[in-house]
Amino acid sequence: MKSHSPPWWSRPTELDLQDSPPQPFASVSRDFIPSGRRRPPRGAIRRQRAPAHQDPGLCCDSAYPFTMINFVLLISRQGKVRLTKWYSPYTQKERTKVIRELSGLILTRGPKLCNFVEWRGYKVVYRRYASLYFCMCIDAEDNELEVLEIIHHFVEILDRYFGSVCELDLIFNFHKAYYILDEILIAGELQESSKKNVARLIAAQDSLVEAAKEEASSISNIIAQATK
Repeated sequence: MKSHSPPWWSRPTELDLQDSPPQPFASVSRDFIPSGRRRPPRGAIRRQRAPAHQDPGLCCDSAYPFTMINFVLLISRQGKVRLTKWYSPYTQKERTKVIRELSGLILTRGPKLCNFVEWRGYKVVYRRYASLYFCMCIDAEDNELEVLEIIHHFVEILDRYFGSVCELDLIFNFHKAYYILDEILIAGELQESSKKNVARLIAAQDSLVEAAKEEASSISNIIAQATK
């Protein structure tokens, strides 16, 4: 039997296609998303984490999976930990073991080796700046080049805030480094890619801290005068 195409008056027009409700990103397969479509907003879809016994690729139903950072480590050349941030649940004993293993693994690598290390089924991306090693742990299927850019982005903001940042700045002002990192990463995902926005938010936070200090000092002066 011959297949007959529907008459022209029953075919959908361009106006009908425009009036039809858009299909959500989460239900659209990767093969049907045009390459020119913009990336959906950060909160539109979230990546589902796979259990330990399951292939991580089976749980990712998003068309644009996000890189999930499990933890951030800043280690000096002498093996001293200058900053740690954990986005995945680790006990204190596990954290100590992770730091000891990665310190011995990364600090002994030569300068000509690549910046990616396979470790316990994960990938550790690191980059050395002067005497500090900036390390981030991601899943095996995540994009390590993106994490290298995140590390450099973090270092550039630190350098802009402190002015030619060095290890001593992170030792005596470690809370400022945590403030900056929290503005860049939330729950292990990149949230702010603009250096100007991060600098503006940190400056506003510094002004609030100074205002609180002035208010506390004025209150203490009033109390001291009242008790005389």
